[in-house]
This record gives sequence, structure tokens and C-alpha cells, in this order.
Amino acid sequence: MDKKNIETTTKKWLEDWILRLNLCPFAHSVYAKNQIRFEIEESNSFEKCVQKAVSEIVFLEENNNDKSQNYIDTTLLVFPNTFLNPNEKLNDEENTSFNDFLDFVALLDLYLEQNNLESKFQLVAFHPNYIFEGEDKNSKSHFTNRSPYPILHVLREESVEKVIENYNQVASIPQKNIEKLEKMKDADFEWLESFKK
Repeated sequence: MDKKNIETTTKKWLEDWILRLNLCPFAHSVYAKNQIRFEIEESNSFEKCVQKAVSEIVFLEENNNDKSQNYIDTTLLVFPNTFLNPNEKLNDEENTSFNDFLDFVALLDLYLEQNNLESKFQLVAFHPNYIFEGEDKNSKSHFTNRSPYPILHVLREESVEKVIENYNQVASIPQKNIEKLEKMKDADFEWLESFKK
């Protein structure tokens, strides 16, 4: 699949899943303002993926004027050829590809800490095999963080704090999302599940 199709699929996931289901109430504003950057890293090299993620963090750090016409508030960095094993089943005990992706995100969190950027950026992981620790593997709650491809969401901490100030029920969002997903039919999840076949 080429970059254009990957980006189209990612935008469809954002629009038809995250936004339509209102899984992240904060996303509507930046999407409407065209302030979300979609970046695709096609390499299957762990090192190149790290380099790409670091370069994206640097880009956001250097382009932080929110008054600019071309201001980017947040980035969705997509890895269609890494951290994903098409032969791996969701009920595999190892869930290796997902755990590798979590290790990748942990490494980037360490980069933020070592470069005094942890107060400026926040990283969120999405993955086709996302599993919340301690939750039943068949729980629909995992679908809040499942996506067609491994995706790293790079957020500006300042933007997150502003949204929290203006949104009185932040703490209730996860539970509301779980309740919403649990009421959905199995067929409603088929589109996302199809990417793992």
C-alpha cells in the first residue's frame, strides 16, 4: 500500500472512529482547524523509526507559533511496515509486535525526559493489537486505542492542559468510552479488525 492510501486509511480511522464516536473530544477542534499533521514512516527499520519520531518532535518544537497560519498542533506518525506481524494473532500470549511498539514509545519518552521536553510533549500509542494491561483480552475497551496501523500520537502538553481547563469531565472520558463501546455490536468493529487479517 502506498503512502497516499495509508494516509487516507488513517484519516478514515480518525474521522469514522475517533471523531464519529467522540472517543477523544479534544480532537474535533484541531481537526477542524487542519492542525493535525499526518506523517508516514515506511521503513521497517527500528532505528529509522526512532529517527523519524525524534525529527517530528523537533519539528513541533521548532514550529510552536500558534498564531501562524500553518500552525501544527499535533502529529499522527504512522508505521505501516514496523511493529506489526501479520501472522500474529490477537490471542497470542506474547503479542510481540504490540509490546515492541510499547518499548519504542518508552524509548521516546526517555528521549523527552533526557532533553527536558517531557513538560512540552505527550506521547500516545495506538496499535491494531492494543491491549490495556489488566483488562480481559476480549474487552471492547481496547478499541479506544486500536488503529489500522501502529500510530504514535505526539501532542503538545500545553494544548492538552488548555483543553483540560475547558473540559470539566476529563476523568470520566475513559469510562464513557468503555460504556459506549460495550453497547456496540460485533459488526461495528469489523472494519478495524479487517486490517489484522
